[in-house]
Amino acid sequence: MRDLSHKRERFYSVSNNYALLYNYTNDREQLTLSAGVLNFVWNHWNNFWRDFWIAHVSGGTDFNGNPINPIYPDYTDKQSCHYLLFACGKKRNHNTGDHIIGVYQEATWGDPDIISNIATTLTPHHPYMTYVLGLLGHYTTTLQHFQRIRNSFIHLNNENVYQLNTITGYYTFAHNHRLIDILETTNISNANRCFDNLIANMNGMLSNL
Repeated sequence: MRDLSHKRERFYSVSNNYALLYNYTNDREQLTLSAGVLNFVWNHWNNFWRDFWIAHVSGGTDFNGNPINPIYPDYTDKQSCHYLLFACGKKRNHNTGDHIIGVYQEATWGDPDIISNIATTLTPHHPYMTYVLGLLGHYTTTLQHFQRIRNSFIHLNNENVYQLNTITGYYTFAHNHRLIDILETTNISNANRCFDNLIANMNGMLSNL
């Protein structure tokens, strides 16, 4: 049974520890280490949401330690994931007991579009999802930026780096900043460093769940 409070604390720990690692890197290591930090945080973000969704399908405890009323209390993780793929529109149907074969079939559970689609489908079973959808509206842009930057760093080529141009309007670049230096730019809305703003917003969304 999944304890969502514990899962959230785990993400806080990972994101804060890897933020410290990012801050201690030097210029020569910056690109390689940045890619690793972004990838590790993004993976844990998706792991958190996987646990969040499965807890609402097959059972768990919420952030206050209260039991979550499951939709399919006897489901395994693989069965829950099949239902969730149906819930987010990646499966045409779900018959009771259907399951995935392996993790390679799973979705990017923390993608803002996936969060929106699953929360919408789960709302009749869990009215709390209406709140999740409202909260998501405050953080969608940040999550999209994190995902875009992470993908550009992990799949490093000219085309992917060029895609960062679509979000540069949100940040102030110093005269010596290149596109690939976007994590060190300043967020226009709050004057925080891009990297710090991304991590703070991800933690902020979870703290408000």
